[in-house]
Amino acid sequence: MEGPVGPLAAWSYGRTGDPAVLLVHGWEDDHLSWAPLVDRLVADGYRVLSLDLPGHGRSPARSRHGRATPIPVLAAGVAAVAREAVAIGALPQGGKFQAVIAHSLGGTATLIAATEMGLAAERFAILAAPNHPRLFAGAMMQMLKLDRAQVEQAYAAIETIVGRSMDSLYLPPKLRDLDAAGLILHSRDDRTVPLKHSQENAAGWPRAEFRILDGLGHRRLISDPDVQAMLLHFVKSEAPADAYGLRPDAA
Repeated sequence: MEGPVGPLAAWSYGRTGDPAVLLVHGWEDDHLSWAPLVDRLVADGYRVLSLDLPGHGRSPARSRHGRATPIPVLAAGVAAVAREAVAIGALPQGGKFQAVIAHSLGGTATLIAATEMGLAAERFAILAAPNHPRLFAGAMMQMLKLDRAQVEQAYAAIETIVGRSMDSLYLPPKLRDLDAAGLILHSRDDRTVPLKHSQENAAGWPRAEFRILDGLGHRRLISDPDVQAMLLHFVKSEAPADAYGLRPDAA
């Protein structure tokens, strides 16, 4: 299928007519990161869609800015898969996913797609998503040992490429109007995305439940069997508020 900056690779598993779940991977990952969860969802009777985000896996990024894939481009990729889901009959016209599950920067892109681009779902499970693009941009600036003036110049250049300010992508104000159930998961020992990002996201999202886990870092969240069990329960529960009883440690 065609994505925002080139061909977009996406996969569909399960039977036509089953409730649909969309899985979105994180930065520098691909659709295969969700393979164990795909198997469990299909076995439980769900139609599962996954993608390689623009600039990842089998989805090349081709734009006037080269291989750059800022958050709005990633979000547009997620929204494009939702439109394709309608086209192939995985969703009814104007319908919603049963759930969208997203990790890391894929979670950020998913929430931008939901609040700005029409991505619709009954519920969203968001795992360790940064809430501001300055997190990753700032880490790169630090790695390059740029001084303050150079950092500000770099931020201005990024905003010119993206066509909007970084602050316009800050998630919490956007989440106030997101009328869908949410589950936010974050491991206390995550060294990639600070816990405060999920805390702020949860505070801004009225229908989201926030669970703090421990010992899983950033990437093990998507492969841990107990987390997968929680996600399955969240997807299947008739009342999403019931999906949070698997862990005693609330935020």
